[in-house]
Amino acid sequence: MRRGLGFVLLLLGAFALLLGILAKPVIYDRLATVELDQTSQSISRGENMDALRVSADGVEQLHGVTLVSTRDVVGIPGLAEGDNAFWQTTVESAVEDGPVLTYSEEGVSFDRRTAESTNCCGDFIAVGDAEAPEDPATHEPVEHEGVFFKFPFDTQQQDYQYWDGSLRRGVPAVFQGEELIEGTNAYVFRMTMGPETVSTSQGLPGSLFGTDEPVDADRVYQNVRTVWVEPNTGVILKGLEEQNVRFEAADDSLPVVPITVGTIGYTDETVSANADTYGTKGALLGFINGPLTWVGIVLGLVLLVLGAVLSFGGTRTPRHAEEDGWDENNEWQEQSEWDGADRS
Repeated sequence: MRRGLGFVLLLLGAFALLLGILAKPVIYDRLATVELDQTSQSISRGENMDALRVSADGVEQLHGVTLVSTRDVVGIPGLAEGDNAFWQTTVESAVEDGPVLTYSEEGVSFDRRTAESTNCCGDFIAVGDAEAPEDPATHEPVEHEGVFFKFPFDTQQQDYQYWDGSLRRGVPAVFQGEELIEGTNAYVFRMTMGPETVSTSQGLPGSLFGTDEPVDADRVYQNVRTVWVEPNTGVILKGLEEQNVRFEAADDSLPVVPITVGTIGYTDETVSANADTYGTKGALLGFINGPLTWVGIVLGLVLLVLGAVLSFGGTRTPRHAEEDGWDENNEWQEQSEWDGADRS
């Protein structure tokens, strides 16, 4: 029984030891990589926002509306090369229960572990024509910088470069601290952009600016973006943007025209779903990347020692007094024999 239990402990110890040794270099390395065929959706919502609607019927200013932004992400394995993934994202912004305001597409290649853009596989950006939403958007090649869809696995408490589509460059994502999101620990990063002129439009309708004459104006981009990141997976659990995108006329006497002004962020449903999914995955990944090595090694060694003792340790059987000839009967018998010898 003891020997059988010992062999069982030896097997368990060997398994635990092997698990601890392989945890980081093999198991973690295989798990800490993004899927090639990713599919996901995030929905953002902003109330009491100002927006500009451009359509075939003209230009319309919208005030105090609720905007909904839907981002769909689809991985395209056929375009991925080496250790890179290629994901395509489409973003549609619309008035809630109303017309579409903008839509865009973007294709991004990035390292499957670090999440850094690699531009290996035909990255592109495309913005549709709001006046003809049925027409396909024109793809333009683009060189991405920094992270785009997510942060690295094992995200650190440091600043990162994060791609901003409006500026078409990476911007500093500055680490702010930690917060709990639906019970899941998250790192908070904040990006502050602008105000910065991103383009200039000529001959805009004067009615937007309260004049009868066409107006030349700069498109000015200003935004504060905050993201909450689950650090083990690098997944963004929650996002919030405080946007102030506007037209500023060359004539300073004319008013500023809002393009997109207000605060918009992930819906509660999106945040909860992200926290539920990636909180669990993150905890498991963090355990494999951290404590599992020492737990496996220490537990494995303890079980191996116990197993060896039970399986191969010697057992002494007490020697019976009868075998040594020291019991009272033997002593009496020996004495009797000597006595008999004396009498003879």
